[in-house]
Amino acid sequence: MYYIISLLLLVACVALQYALPPWLQFGGVAPELTLVAVVSIGLLRGSVHGSVAGFVGAFLSASTGAQPMGTFFITHVGAGFAAGLLAGRLFSTRITVAALAALVAVIAHSLIGLILAPPAEPQPWLHAVFSKALWTAVWSLLLYLPFRAVAHAFEDDAHEY
Repeated sequence: MYYIISLLLLVACVALQYALPPWLQFGGVAPELTLVAVVSIGLLRGSVHGSVAGFVGAFLSASTGAQPMGTFFITHVGAGFAAGLLAGRLFSTRITVAALAALVAVIAHSLIGLILAPPAEPQPWLHAVFSKALWTAVWSLLLYLPFRAVAHAFEDDAHEY
């Protein structure tokens, strides 16, 4: 049951990310809600669950977005795995750790996107990256709570298989 609810939350984050109205955007950029979902699952369940969530999230984001697929797969799977390495460690379930992890994941996603698909002018790109990273960190404070509630409600399901 945990997997179904997590998948639905992940799909909702992808849909919300690409359907976010302009008045909810900060500086003209939308937050990376898919990365927030992937990092949340990784922090709460471990690196394997984070990597799988990253793969699914990258596939969903790449099918709706305009960036190259490689950028999504490298960063989402990597962010899920890296966040999963923190699972079970000191303070890994704190909301501030999730916000910081989402901030770092967005910056990494943007840097890898810079390498794979460089923009024409770096100055507006740099401003957009920092706006997106800060806005994603703010949104992660709200979005981490449902993932944590689902993870705690279905803690026994993790040891079933």
